Amino acid sequence: MNKSDATKAGIMRAAILQFTRVGYEGTVVRDIAQEAGVNIGLIRYHFGHKADLYRDTLAYISEQYNSVCLSALRRAVPSHNPEEILYAWLAAPITDWQDATVASGEEVLCFLNKMGYEPAELTREVYESHYSYALQEWQEALLTHFPGMARADWLWCLTCLRGMYFNIVAHNNFTLWNLPAIQGKQAAIRRLAADTVALLHTYTE
Repeated sequence: MNKSDATKAGIMRAAILQFTRVGYEGTVVRDIAQEAGVNIGLIRYHFGHKADLYRDTLAYISEQYNSVCLSALRRAVPSHNPEEILYAWLAAPITDWQDATVASGEEVLCFLNKMGYEPAELTREVYESHYSYALQEWQEALLTHFPGMARADWLWCLTCLRGMYFNIVAHNNFTLWNLPAIQGKQAAIRRLAADTVALLHTYTE
């Protein structure tokens, strides 16, 4: 990694920490610069305005996020086990994350959790261009095991699943609620996958 790339990585790491701690509105570029150990002008040079830095960072981490999740999904699909398909996707950022230069897998999940509270106009474009296709592949792989499930039922289950998932992975010093970290996250995700699959079966029986 050359000096310019290392500087950009350091800025993005600082940005993730600040955006996750206090949200987009609560973050000021000066604090990111201080966290990264650079001057504000360098952030402007590499990223432009705060919104550009937010979106560029969100887009950057999507590459590894999608890669680890889709790889885990493709290993799980041949099992023909919906619980394994669900677990593989949810656990991948914790179990399979490789490059923590900008953020660890758990830090990314905390950042994505906080993203859900940000204005849609800030996140929608990056979400649709960088995340939605991978999430769609996972949903399609899972829903093949629940043919005929009504879309409204699936969306309700998906909303509940997201909330419980982030309760597991994002309850640490990065959260909005300042709750203690859940120990044994993989075991908790495994239980969540089992309970979710049991619930999904009730909609197709």
